[in-house]
Amino acid sequence: MEKIDFLEKKLYTFLGCWGDIMKNIKFNKNVLMVGKYAILKNGLAKVKGLRILDTGNKYGCMTTKACFYDEKMSDEDIRDLFLKHRKMAAKDTNYAFDPYKFYMPSQDGEGKAVELTEEMIEAYKDGWDLDIKGDILIVTNKTPGVVAGFPVADCPVVIASDLKNGVTATAHCSAAMIDKYLPIRTIEALQSKYNSKKEDIYVHIGAHASSDWTYDRRPDFMTESFWDRTGALRQVKDDKYKIDLDKALLYQLNPLEYESFIINTIDTLTDPNYYSNSVYNNGKGPKKKDGRHFEGAYYQKVKRL
Repeated sequence: MEKIDFLEKKLYTFLGCWGDIMKNIKFNKNVLMVGKYAILKNGLAKVKGLRILDTGNKYGCMTTKACFYDEKMSDEDIRDLFLKHRKMAAKDTNYAFDPYKFYMPSQDGEGKAVELTEEMIEAYKDGWDLDIKGDILIVTNKTPGVVAGFPVADCPVVIASDLKNGVTATAHCSAAMIDKYLPIRTIEALQSKYNSKKEDIYVHIGAHASSDWTYDRRPDFMTESFWDRTGALRQVKDDKYKIDLDKALLYQLNPLEYESFIINTIDTLTDPNYYSNSVYNNGKGPKKKDGRHFEGAYYQKVKRL
């Protein structure tokens, strides 16, 4: 492994990157493999209070969708349990974020980007009650302690942060949304709304299914030619198609263009600390693999709540 200087080490420590090295992603000789992350660096990131939130399944299911809970539970019971899970996660960060201030948009596939404003945040005590229409949710350093992100299982969340301007965009990039070019549209949202420069943008791709993600047919939502041209979709048998989300993501997001580029190399299909609906729905895994973890970003609160 290449030598890591002091500032880089601070960034890695903040991300919790130490651990066993995983080698399932390789860009080129400039990649540093640190813990569960593949990191390509062109410069020195200035974090400035930005934090990535990745709950895994440590705190339980991070959504209010009834299908992930006991059918005997009422909607109110589910909401109370979800709030309990958020409070547990916040406590582990010494309340660097507000457990009541979690936000996600209702995606419609149109690629709209929405910034969380102070007015929106103050509209409800519990941010989960706010209905936001869009695919890209943006949070800024003007609202510390506010979390923007998505409950996911096998799909990656792309987080793009303009470290210079203190603006962070989050997007749930399922294979269907990658087909709609949501990863690059997330970058374009920062460029158009905040005049962000690529050399100031830090990209983080959350935990997701590995290249062993399998469909029994070609998915109907894969309409763009890049899936085949990049090898992101491969037919290995008459009834078996392999999807490699990393190849599809890197087709749209060239790591060499950004200030820092990090991919969480954890495979949600096999890692026991993450949910995987693909595994559970195919009858290959236990009930504990059925659910959602939360991936997103926030700017750290200075003082405890």
